[in-house]
Amino acid sequence: MRHARPSDYNFAVGLSLMHNLLTSLMPKWRRIFIAAFSLGALWLPATPALADFTIVGGQSVLSGNTITTSARLGLAISGEPEVALSKGIGLTLVIRSHLYRASLASWYFKIAEWEDQLLLEHHSLSNRYTLTNLGTNITEDFATLAETFDFLGQYTQAVTLPSGVSANDALQMRLQVSLSRSALPGPLKLVALVLKDWRLASDWEHWKVTTP
Repeated sequence: MRHARPSDYNFAVGLSLMHNLLTSLMPKWRRIFIAAFSLGALWLPATPALADFTIVGGQSVLSGNTITTSARLGLAISGEPEVALSKGIGLTLVIRSHLYRASLASWYFKIAEWEDQLLLEHHSLSNRYTLTNLGTNITEDFATLAETFDFLGQYTQAVTLPSGVSANDALQMRLQVSLSRSALPGPLKLVALVLKDWRLASDWEHWKVTTP
């Protein structure tokens, strides 16, 4: 004869308490409770996806009133994003750069930020890829996705030093590249919220702003 284990008993008690709680609630509040519980379960932290976007290294040089940043980006897509791209759905890559300045307490605070948005598309008729800078509307054309990422991997940006900032200040540039899920078409945007294939973002990398 099988004897009930303590864990079985505790589980049964837990179910009974939950059932009693739901039964005791008014119908309206019961629906709210179930909805809140379900939403909480949906947004539990998921296992992080393997990082397909990385920043291999970079430097920022201040010359005159211009900060020129050069960085090597490691980019790759696979899984659902690659399938979507092959079916004609454009993917928007976002490169964010933040400028920080050291305070008297030796910690850094952000003083400026910039963002480049680049639309990656595949054209089935020509079987070619295009990369469009949405800020300048300049489009580059490539034969393969690898060539596209090789081109984008050599990232360069020139920005103007913000007013009130001196070349003598201790400055630090921070950079990140990510896939914009908010730019996806409506139905796919909802799917991208839960599938880890779409969580493509590098860590924030940083380095000192130097002078020649």
